[in-house]
Amino acid sequence: MGLRRSWWMSSVGVPHGLPGRLGVRMMPRISRSFHDAISAELDLQPEDELLDVGCGSATLFVDHAGHVRYVAGLDASELQLEMAHKRLAERIAAGTAEIVHGDADHLPWEDGRFSVATSVNAMKFFPDPLAALREMHRVLRLGGRMAVTLGESGEAPAGATEGVVDEWGQWQWTDDAARRLLEEAGFTGVEISVMPVRSKALLARGVKSAAAAAERVA
Repeated sequence: MGLRRSWWMSSVGVPHGLPGRLGVRMMPRISRSFHDAISAELDLQPEDELLDVGCGSATLFVDHAGHVRYVAGLDASELQLEMAHKRLAERIAAGTAEIVHGDADHLPWEDGRFSVATSVNAMKFFPDPLAALREMHRVLRLGGRMAVTLGESGEAPAGATEGVVDEWGQWQWTDDAARRLLEEAGFTGVEISVMPVRSKALLARGVKSAAAAAERVA
C-alpha cells in the first residue's frame, strides 16, 4: 500500500494513530453537508428507530436525530467511538441510544430491529459492501427505509457492472452498479442520485418490502 493510500485510510477510512486523531477532528465539518442532505431524504420521525453504520463521532445523531425514539451507531474506529460516546452521553444514560464497536458485515442486532438504516461516507471503506448492505437489510423491519452514500459519481469506469477499488483504496460504483448492489442485498424501490455536496457522492435509497422479504425466504 502506498504512503498516500495508507495515510488516507488511517485518517478517514478507519481512523487510528496520529493521522486518525487529525481525521476525527476534521470529519464532522466535512460530513455536515452530507448529513444535512441525507437527513432531508429520510424525513426522520419521532417514532423512528435509526441505525447508522459507520457512525463516526455521532454527528448525524446530534444534528438531525435528537427527536427520534432511538438511535444506534456502529463503527470500527475506537477514536471515533470515544467522541461518539461523549456526544451521546445523556442519551446513552437515558437508554435511548447505543454506540458499539464492530464490523459492518456482522451487525449485533436482531432481525427487524430498526425502522431506518443509513451509512454516510463509510460504505466505500468497507471490505465487503454487499455483506454490509445485506446486514442492514436484515436488521430493518418490513417497510423500513435506508439511505447510503456509495463513492463519488463519475469515479468508476464507465460501464462497470460492479464496484471497483480506486487508487486510494475506496470502492466506487457507476449508477447501474450501485442499483444492482442494493437490489442484490434485497432492497426494492431503489433510487440512485447525486447528492448536492461538493464531492458529488452517489446517494442510494431503498426499502425492505414485505413481498421481497417473502420471496427471499421462499
